[in-house]
Amino acid sequence: MLRSASPFRMIPSGHVLLLACLLLCAAQTCTAQNLVPNPSFELTDSCIYSCCFNVGDRPLYWDRWDQSPDYFNACAGDLGGIDTLMDVPQNGFTWQYAHDGNAYVGMTCFEPSDFREHVGAPLIEPLVAGLTYFVSYWVNLATEGSYWETRWACNNQGVLFTMDEHIWSGQTSAAPEFAPRNYAHVNNPAIITDTANWILVSGSFVADSAYRYVVLGNFFNDALTDTLHFTPGQPSLAAYYLYDAICVSPSPGECPMATGLPESGQAALAVRVGGGGQWMQVDGADVGSTGWVFDAGGRLLAQFALNGNTSQPIGHWPEGVYVLRVQGQAGRIWHEKFVVMR
Repeated sequence: MLRSASPFRMIPSGHVLLLACLLLCAAQTCTAQNLVPNPSFELTDSCIYSCCFNVGDRPLYWDRWDQSPDYFNACAGDLGGIDTLMDVPQNGFTWQYAHDGNAYVGMTCFEPSDFREHVGAPLIEPLVAGLTYFVSYWVNLATEGSYWETRWACNNQGVLFTMDEHIWSGQTSAAPEFAPRNYAHVNNPAIITDTANWILVSGSFVADSAYRYVVLGNFFNDALTDTLHFTPGQPSLAAYYLYDAICVSPSPGECPMATGLPESGQAALAVRVGGGGQWMQVDGADVGSTGWVFDAGGRLLAQFALNGNTSQPIGHWPEGVYVLRVQGQAGRIWHEKFVVMR
């Protein structure tokens, strides 16, 4: 895909501070507790113009370690044309807001014949052998995008640490693939099928080496990866997942840890369409919450107050996929997808 050079350069907030931290960490312990640079992928020196983690189309400090993962940022929506394939929330792979900020990365976590995509970055400071580290990250299954068909789901969305860098050049012959290790320092063993909500994956481990790099993706081969083809008979490229808000820290309180229990209020939130597609009901929202409904193109259709169980007329809306965004009084935000059919 060809793209023209941009005449603009963006200097993101916090870029200078993070760069200074990276330079100083060789001489002293960095004050930042999260050892992942640009953990939510917000920092970039220019807005993305195309797919595939090419130069100029990736977040600062991150690179492609295998094949052609993708970088998505809300700034792409201002460019128009093909660039909206990389937009947030609507893009070529899915319709999804970022878990944190306005950006995330995406990659193939399963495609037959052990095809995988990975992204990696240098840690702000190397891990210390013998020290316990806590890791967390948020993942989401990408489907129903505006261009690509990805209708598989899988497990093994993981995080791996390495001593050496492995940047893929774009040609397999020039840079061997990042072969499956059948191991990850923190890994998700369950198949994630939720396309609406970001899922927290977390864990801890004792470092056995002074690892210098963090890598995201599926590090297991096909035989050790569980899969689900949830629309059999329809074409599908792969199981494609989004990653956001990566955290690695020696401090147990720095990274959010999954407890196996749903967050208060989140499990009760539900959306259903009734009356032959004439009304929508939202159940379980806190009194005083606000709801917004967006269509598949990201356009705002409605805004309304929610008080426990709330119904809204939708008979004038066309059939299709919609997203409900709910913000509670405490500022917490949920997203739920629903479909209108008649």
